[in-house]
Amino acid sequence: MNTPEDRPSPSSIGSLVTEAAVAAITPARAAAGRTDGNGGAATPLFGLTETTPSFDALFPSTRYFEIDSNIAGERFSAWVTPPAQYDADPTRAYPVVYQVDGNLFFPTTTPFHQPGQSDTMSPQLPFILVSVGYSAQESHAWTWLRVRDLLPPGEKVPDVMMQAVDMTVQAGLMPREEGDRYLEMFANPAADKFLAFLEQELHPQLAKAFRIDADNVGLWGVSYGGLFAAYVAIKRSDLFKRIGASSPGIIGEDSQIFELYREAVATQRDYSDRHLHITLGARELAQPSIYQWLLARGTTRLLAETSQNPLPGLQVSTEIIPLESHLSGGVPAWFSFLRACYLRG
Repeated sequence: MNTPEDRPSPSSIGSLVTEAAVAAITPARAAAGRTDGNGGAATPLFGLTETTPSFDALFPSTRYFEIDSNIAGERFSAWVTPPAQYDADPTRAYPVVYQVDGNLFFPTTTPFHQPGQSDTMSPQLPFILVSVGYSAQESHAWTWLRVRDLLPPGEKVPDVMMQAVDMTVQAGLMPREEGDRYLEMFANPAADKFLAFLEQELHPQLAKAFRIDADNVGLWGVSYGGLFAAYVAIKRSDLFKRIGASSPGIIGEDSQIFELYREAVATQRDYSDRHLHITLGARELAQPSIYQWLLARGTTRLLAETSQNPLPGLQVSTEIIPLESHLSGGVPAWFSFLRACYLRG
């Protein structure tokens, strides 16, 4: 049993987070400057010629946009991938699903988007996929920027996140001024502004450019993206009706999610025609780790609240993803959400 005495110390947890941060930053910077070890261009390997494929070659059906937000004061990106049959009927409108952490999940899920609608075992409703992330200029920092945009106002950022920034700076992987910028963001999380950006700026622009079914708009996120998704569901967004919160980063008994939930229960607002699908990796739940006693505990408490104090009319479903961890469970959780909310037939 994982007793408090057995748990990793804050410093060891900080090391784990820092290792993840270093792993996220190092490959991109190393790849940007491949050399022969002496500062020169790399030599061909056994007759192979290294090239950079075009975006269209990799994702022929996707259109890429960047948009400045007056509300959030930042520049975001959006990868928009329509269903395979989008051009067949110019009068038909389609559901749209917004996926946060697009810098990670666009390349890992988009290749399956159009084929998934012809999957005979789990056929999906055709929908427009919008993966939302950060601009080309700031894409290297998405792991830090997401903390600002996905945490509800007043949500406490764990000390290990602060330690991770400091240790990344000390390791020479980030300038001190950049680290200070992130620490300031962590002190003032702004999921309310990011939600307003999605609802009031990005969606209206995309609705002008694409045939979107205004009554069928979904949202999905994992980890802090899952926390954001749960926040949006509880806030009863006027836009998002089908929401997937995967391994939501609900950390601590004082998370704003529980206060928001209590307030929502007290108002007795009608949540009819709304669906919240919550997933958790089996190893997050069963294997002793920081994810078990931090994240899994928060997720199971939220599930208990939805059962013991249900929001009127809200449909809640859940799935434990077999064998998966917090890292490996993201893509399987995406497909779980689609099965729960966008299954055809």
